[in-house]
Amino acid sequence: MSKKTAPLLACALLAGGALRAESSDFPLAINLPTAGRMQYWDIGLAFTHRFVTPVKDHGKDVYGLDGYTYPGLGFAFGIKPIKGLNILIYRTADNKTFTFGFQQQILDRDLVRMAFRAERFDEVVPQTTTPFGRVGLTGGTFQLPTEFFLGDSVVLSLVPTYITRTTTTDTILPVPPGATPNTTPNKSGVFNVGVGLRGEITEKFSVVAEYYPRPSKFKNAAPGGLTDGTTYQNGFAAGVSYRTFKHKFTLMGTNTTGTTGNQVLSGDYGGGPRPTSQWSIGFNVIRVF
Repeated sequence: MSKKTAPLLACALLAGGALRAESSDFPLAINLPTAGRMQYWDIGLAFTHRFVTPVKDHGKDVYGLDGYTYPGLGFAFGIKPIKGLNILIYRTADNKTFTFGFQQQILDRDLVRMAFRAERFDEVVPQTTTPFGRVGLTGGTFQLPTEFFLGDSVVLSLVPTYITRTTTTDTILPVPPGATPNTTPNKSGVFNVGVGLRGEITEKFSVVAEYYPRPSKFKNAAPGGLTDGTTYQNGFAAGVSYRTFKHKFTLMGTNTTGTTGNQVLSGDYGGGPRPTSQWSIGFNVIRVF
């Protein structure tokens, strides 16, 4: 290698590393937001798909793949003049929910990064009361996705979340049979903290898991219409991601069919997450332009 070639090659490698460091990262794991960001004027597209029919005992239905599904389509837009700011738009079929908001990255360090996310959600179906609560709601979701980098390949994520309105807001929560009846309406919104874990297996493959705790107010409450002693459940999602050039594919199993912040972290959406054994299949496809 000549003396002139070596400096040029070094500069090219450094430039390539800088470009990778500044590459866009769609701020989504499975259902929880990450603290990543779309750079410059880049656009991110996310297609989500959740099968409703549980895998258990349904081999004749191809383990749920023959059943109903909830697809969703969303975009994240980078805003070049304001570093770390993304505009978010998403629409999913369950209750025809439309969300619009923004996410601003407020911390980006070697071991931790953090963002603030605010969204308005509108359920476009006609407002009515079902056995599990009210649908056709409008509300807001405020989140603080925070990621801790544990070494080179493991990321722990905490997502404190406040949801202003849920399906059981302004209603009296039912209780399991034999329990003391509840006479106080559930007036307030819900605070919850989602937990995520991502671990790289190779440069392209990684495992990802999320946990959606049951809010404390639902600990002794029963989803409407259920009289078998069932109470609201904790939610989870876990799967495998494959990343290739500007694409990320994630296949998971989950006991919640929701995808938005108010759906997976409210604890009571559609009667809440199903029992752990009743998990179903879902997938995400993300493309960065």
